[in-house]
Amino acid sequence: RMWWWWWLVVATASGLQVGRRDVLAAAALVVGPARAADDAALVSDLGDFSFRYPETFQVASKPVKTHLEEVLVKSGKRQIGVVVDRVKIDSLADFGTPDFVGDKVVAAERGRDGVLAADLVDARRLDDGSYRLEYTNESSRGDTHFIARVVVADHRLYVMTAQARVDDFLAAKPDLEVALTSFRVRQL
Repeated sequence: RMWWWWWLVVATASGLQVGRRDVLAAAALVVGPARAADDAALVSDLGDFSFRYPETFQVASKPVKTHLEEVLVKSGKRQIGVVVDRVKIDSLADFGTPDFVGDKVVAAERGRDGVLAADLVDARRLDDGSYRLEYTNESSRGDTHFIARVVVADHRLYVMTAQARVDDFLAAKPDLEVALTSFRVRQL
């Protein structure tokens, strides 16, 4: 983060015009984003996404990795995961509307082993162009409530999925929303 301050010093000394936005951007990078004292932060190994999560969650490893990049944090039956895959599309709109994408996700969920039923609760486009999907499943392993954020950037599909058991969802939702609202994807 300190390189931004050095850039400002060098730019100013070199006679370059440094605007108010440049100074504010550099200050935000040096100070860092505001976050609650009981949150932890995770930046991907490739540095292309980041998010905050409650400190009660622990980073967990997956025995078999099947994606370009994948991260999982857990606290009991609550989980927050991010997967990244290469895609040919330039944007989510190239694939479909939030409802269309949500229907595809729920159809895939219904096809998973042990899933008896799955329903789309909500699908919407957020101001940043990402999609927010909310769905539930009824499974032989228990009923689960999911909230997902889906982003396409630089021909990569980023999917963050936060989940909790249906009977724990209302209590878990504030913790899950911390991750979802802080999820950032860097344009490569």
